[in-house]
Amino acid sequence: MDNAATTRPYDEALETFMQVNKAYYFNTASIHQEGRKANQLLEASRKQMLDLLELKNYECVFTSGSTESNNIAIQSVLKKKKQFGRTVLVSELEHPSVVNVVEASREEGFDVKYIKTTARGQVDLNSLKELLNNDVIFVTVMAVNNITGAVQPVSEIAELIKDYPKVHFHVDATQAAGKVKMDFNGVDTLSMSAHKFHGLKGAGVLIVKQIEVVDPVYYGGGHEFNVRSGTVNLGAIAAMAKALRIGTQNLDENYNRISGFNESVKNTVKDLPSVHLQPGGVPHIVNLAFEGAQGEVVVNALSSRDIMVSTTSACASKLATLNETLMAMNTKVSVVKGSIRISFSNFTTKEEVDILVDALNRVHKEIGGVLK
Repeated sequence: MDNAATTRPYDEALETFMQVNKAYYFNTASIHQEGRKANQLLEASRKQMLDLLELKNYECVFTSGSTESNNIAIQSVLKKKKQFGRTVLVSELEHPSVVNVVEASREEGFDVKYIKTTARGQVDLNSLKELLNNDVIFVTVMAVNNITGAVQPVSEIAELIKDYPKVHFHVDATQAAGKVKMDFNGVDTLSMSAHKFHGLKGAGVLIVKQIEVVDPVYYGGGHEFNVRSGTVNLGAIAAMAKALRIGTQNLDENYNRISGFNESVKNTVKDLPSVHLQPGGVPHIVNLAFEGAQGEVVVNALSSRDIMVSTTSACASKLATLNETLMAMNTKVSVVKGSIRISFSNFTTKEEVDILVDALNRVHKEIGGVLK
């Protein structure tokens, strides 16, 4: 139940990875016959990714995952646009691989401003309108929040930004890919990680509207449009394309089934004393809190029953800080401290959800003495 952190790969994705590494292990940059065959598979995977995302007028740069993709997009675009302005707008909801990069840009003279958040965990469009001006060169907003599942108004933001031609609009779509259908055609750059949608770790993409706007952040042999050098991980890339195809084909079916799981959990806890539900979005993520307890206590109580959930994003869960997303939503500190994140995958079964529901009731009884 911690699938926002990572997902189990599809068997078909694992099979693709193994087959490609056996038959197409050659370097895609090699000019001999087998190298050309490997490159053909690379380009077929690239086309399939863009077709599935319905972004046919974009380019697809393969990376190791969203963290690298976010870094390439933010660092390279800011470097190019520095002469045109210094203001960067970022939502309060972003992953550390976005926030930490834009914060580091302050040392280069950039003015970082945060877009306010609504009580439902979405970017406040009125706040964005107030912040937009002729000095803004970069706006970054994630597609689906990794803590609450709130879906962000990406299309509306893209429409607003049309009046500011200097602005580059970057979207971290890590939690959206393969889980919810969204239109990204107004976005300039888009990041994704394969392991979030049943692909393998170590593969990701940076989708780019105009390839010339991004430069490498490290240098090498000029692979991937000279944006991301290094011998490509062809097996994981082909497996990622296969995983996205499977997820896209079954998206509606999975969405409806997981929506039922979401409702089961919410109906179970909504009347429990001292339990708070955060507003949601995609059905794959449920954020709830046992007020008065520490989220780690609930996580450990469930873990002792072989149920894995989390308190925050896996990339920040070991940091002793309150979650920025929940704080941005003006959530009470006692609720933030007691919050946990439950996240489903396309493999989650009704039987597993029944076990979870029973365990949540039992844990609530066990720790009832500390709850407010």
